[in-house]
Amino acid sequence: MGAAHLTPLNCNVPADADEDPTEAKLDVLGAAAPFSPRASSPSRSPRPDQDFLAEHRIRFFNYNMANNPNFTSVNELQGPGGRGSFLDALRSPFSDGQVANLSFVTLVETRLSMTEWVMKYLSQHRQTKLDSLLLQNARAEAGVHTRSRVRSFVEGLAANYAGNLKSLLAFSSAEFEEDSAGDLFGRLTEREIAGLPVPNPKKAFMGRSLVAHLGEGPRFCFVGAHFPVAKLAACLEDPSCDPLHGAKTALAKTLRRVLKKASKRGLTDEHTIIFVQGDLNSRTVLVGDEAHDALLELLEDDSMQAAMQHQLGLPPGRWREVESHSRVEDLPVTYKFHLDQKCKSDAASGKQLTIGDVIGAARTRSGSAGQNADTAAVAESPSAQGNLQSKLDDMSNIYKRTLDNLGHEQRTRCALAFKPNAFRPFRFPACADRVIYWAADSLADKLSWELPQGGYEVNHAQLGSDHRPVTLEVILRVSPKPLRHSKRIPIAKSTTLEGMLTDAEDVSDDEADGKDLREGRTLPLSPSPKAFGADEALSLTRYNSEPNFPVWSDKE
Repeated sequence: MGAAHLTPLNCNVPADADEDPTEAKLDVLGAAAPFSPRASSPSRSPRPDQDFLAEHRIRFFNYNMANNPNFTSVNELQGPGGRGSFLDALRSPFSDGQVANLSFVTLVETRLSMTEWVMKYLSQHRQTKLDSLLLQNARAEAGVHTRSRVRSFVEGLAANYAGNLKSLLAFSSAEFEEDSAGDLFGRLTEREIAGLPVPNPKKAFMGRSLVAHLGEGPRFCFVGAHFPVAKLAACLEDPSCDPLHGAKTALAKTLRRVLKKASKRGLTDEHTIIFVQGDLNSRTVLVGDEAHDALLELLEDDSMQAAMQHQLGLPPGRWREVESHSRVEDLPVTYKFHLDQKCKSDAASGKQLTIGDVIGAARTRSGSAGQNADTAAVAESPSAQGNLQSKLDDMSNIYKRTLDNLGHEQRTRCALAFKPNAFRPFRFPACADRVIYWAADSLADKLSWELPQGGYEVNHAQLGSDHRPVTLEVILRVSPKPLRHSKRIPIAKSTTLEGMLTDAEDVSDDEADGKDLREGRTLPLSPSPKAFGADEALSLTRYNSEPNFPVWSDKE
């Protein structure tokens, strides 16, 4: 997929947190223009004459907070797309005036405590539609899922130093209830020392599941995740390997691990949708004149889709992205930004900064037409001619040259972080923060998706991290009959399987799963106590750390 040749660099920049972004949006010159989000995605909207078993309005909100200790309260976080406060992630209506009945928040590398905010929410918003909350904490989950007290202690120290992964699932108790057998948790190893995984609770995935009271529609498993990046980063820096294939394989191994855990928990049946949201650490991969996105390419690779599910006993299915894209150029940039600089816009067009904007502007500015000018210059230089190592080095440095070509002024305008003397390819601007899902084909073919805001909304006004918060609003409809027929993925190729299954997995966190399988029946990893109301929640201050209670509700 070739990079688009686009000259302007535009960012959708909402107003500051203390302003009302619905009134006006200011461009870099201060000219006011009406706030105008992207139009609802029409291509995925249902036919008006179609009957549906269920309709669900789901808001996804994700923010990698980069372990920034300057964030002291949840109230410092802005709302969806920069509109309002964090509270609006739960209570603000969609563009048609209707409120979401599900809201899923993932905070990656966070030091914030969520308990006080949850208690206040339940005490002050008794009449809100989303009256029940599920709060998860990777550090607490890691303690539950290991027999080793030493490892649990070390992971606690790591969380204090490196931040934590937390998620909040809000839902209407009038419509949903928790499936207490639908817990999901797994560690994701980033580094090893002497063959042993280094504890890092922020690199993990964890989820809870909901079912509708009436029994109509699918079971939802909402998983918050922070995927490892070390192996993917190494592939981008090794000139002796195929960087795109290596990056795809690194992501595929992680997604296979999620599926393996979910299969053990009985969550990979034909009635369950597994949503995975968070910093999935996908990266932009530059190969010659073409740009690729590792996750996008992986989802389109049938052979790797088959390898991810090999011998897991799953029904025919695959990983998909909620907002589908066909080109890397259309993906929004969610990483890598300056911590304290705001992306500026040349016009109030409502257009978001995309991968295509960055690469296209860099190539236009360098004066190339369909070819990277710096690549040609290096190839023509006497020192590089006939020197294979120089050409390999040139391949690995294409990321740095592209940002060099972009120029200081454009990088500053879009707040892109770039340190020439400490740059590495995995720090190239990328769409790292995403929402994907796995579902059996028989269920996926009955689903239709409408995106009222047009897709991902990146809030460039929220500073303090090299990532920017990402919101995705979805109207999901479930049809009683198939709306399409997915093509079956082929049997995995032996060469693909070899690359997927060679690495030994960290089996230490499989102990809990083994203990929970009794008489062929899967039991909940953490027995769920009776849900309690807001008044009871206010007494939780006796706990020294965030409790791992599954449901907090003010309508008990």
